[in-house]
Amino acid sequence: FDRVNGFISRTPSHARIVAGGQPTNRAGYFVAPTVIADLKQSDELIQSEIFGPVITIQKFKDEAEAVAMSNGIEYGLASSVWTKDHGRAMRMAKAFDFGCVWINTHIPIVAEMPHGGFKRSGYGKDLSNYGFEDYTRIKHVMTNLNA
Repeated sequence: FDRVNGFISRTPSHARIVAGGQPTNRAGYFVAPTVIADLKQSDELIQSEIFGPVITIQKFKDEAEAVAMSNGIEYGLASSVWTKDHGRAMRMAKAFDFGCVWINTHIPIVAEMPHGGFKRSGYGKDLSNYGFEDYTRIKHVMTNLNA
């Protein structure tokens, strides 16, 4: 709660809060969904994993700039691509340096697919056989029963 609100309260003066950004009147630890625009690539809100209901909006000129901006952070847990152009979506998904890339959706997590990040976003994968392998050691034992 304090961490997420801290990010919001440190929104730089050149950026603008488009929606949310205010405490809720609900009891408990709730943060209103917040949209922040006009941020610079070097801003904390772009360079950090917030893990709260905060989304940032950045403008880009072309695919190459969008990929450079997306990959230009130290984290790489998950990303999503939103477009009607399937070819573009596949190019972007291939170029993004994130452990999960969703196309025209966000956060569909299923047990059959590995979930985990790249770079400074965690270690290994959860879910699927890949996640299971992080918690096991495989040993090959062979015996000759006729010996």
